[in-house]
Amino acid sequence: MSTIATTADIEERVTAIFTQITGIPAEDIARDKRLSSDLQIDSLTLIEVAVSIQDELSIDVPDENLKDLSTVGDVIDLVVAAQQG
Repeated sequence: MSTIATTADIEERVTAIFTQITGIPAEDIARDKRLSSDLQIDSLTLIEVAVSIQDELSIDVPDENLKDLSTVGDVIDLVVAAQQG
């Protein structure tokens, strides 16, 4: 199982996943960016991001949590919480 020590590491990995899936440059992805209005990420793309996060970081991201995510920071916070158990 993969372990990531810091929030900064998690933020970097999550940003890389967003970039890989959406093609949005990493410098345009920030904690305060809104997924829908700022980054044009729809629910299907968010599911792709969640699956990639689960695969790459060996954590569980329940589908029911996705509806509560509105910013990149929300995604990062969810991953941090999942890593902490």
